[in-house]
Amino acid sequence: MSRPKKRFSQNFLVDHKIAERIVGLLDLSPDDAVFEIGPGRGVLTGLIAESGAKLYSFEIDTDLVYELESKFKDNPNVNIANFDFLIVEPYEGRHAGIKLIGNIPYDITSPIVDWITRHDKFIKRAVITAQKELGDRISSGPGSKNWAPISIFAQCFFNIRSMFTIPPGAFYPKPKVHSATLLFEPRDPYIIEDWDFFEQVVRQSFKNRRKLLANNLAGFKDLEKSALEKIFQTAGLPQLSRAEQVTIDQFIEIARLIKASVLS
Repeated sequence: MSRPKKRFSQNFLVDHKIAERIVGLLDLSPDDAVFEIGPGRGVLTGLIAESGAKLYSFEIDTDLVYELESKFKDNPNVNIANFDFLIVEPYEGRHAGIKLIGNIPYDITSPIVDWITRHDKFIKRAVITAQKELGDRISSGPGSKNWAPISIFAQCFFNIRSMFTIPPGAFYPKPKVHSATLLFEPRDPYIIEDWDFFEQVVRQSFKNRRKLLANNLAGFKDLEKSALEKIFQTAGLPQLSRAEQVTIDQFIEIARLIKASVLS
């Protein structure tokens, strides 16, 4: 049996009851298609296979791929791929309505969330287990100290709930932190005219969390202070607002008004 590898930040889930709770959030049927990120030793894989769903498991560790292929060789619904999930590109017709699941190492959680938001039209539901600190950030709302760009970008496309916390003892080797399991459910996406510009505005707004929103945005795209004051007034924001107090709708309006101001 392959030993956990530090270079892949591997912590294998070994608590079967918790695995059952995680897989249960996918609400699986034999008609489903599932993408599994980093199956590891296959504790979630086996439970998904029992549902009869079509499963595509993406594992970057070649040693684990050999073990998984041997373990599930008699299950035609399980497909093990030796790929980095982040380079996977679903396409129309074959991958509509995917259910996504994975226990995600901390260092790739943000790229995985970015992948999910970029491919939102393919995803029917996603269940992601990540370090609790980052999980709290992803699922938080405006007014929370955890409200951050990653929360905003993900929640532009999904309703996200933190379902339960997992102690370190549920994994081998034990991580130093607790984990949280998040449920992503599609929502009607916000209407954003220029996503790249919106993303720039949001990131600039959080550039220094200690500063007021106006101070973070001052000079952005050569924006003059007087123009920024008018933008805040039009958007219904107090001049002393901080980024963590601003809703997604307000960020969309701020971005629209800033773009109109700098292009006028």
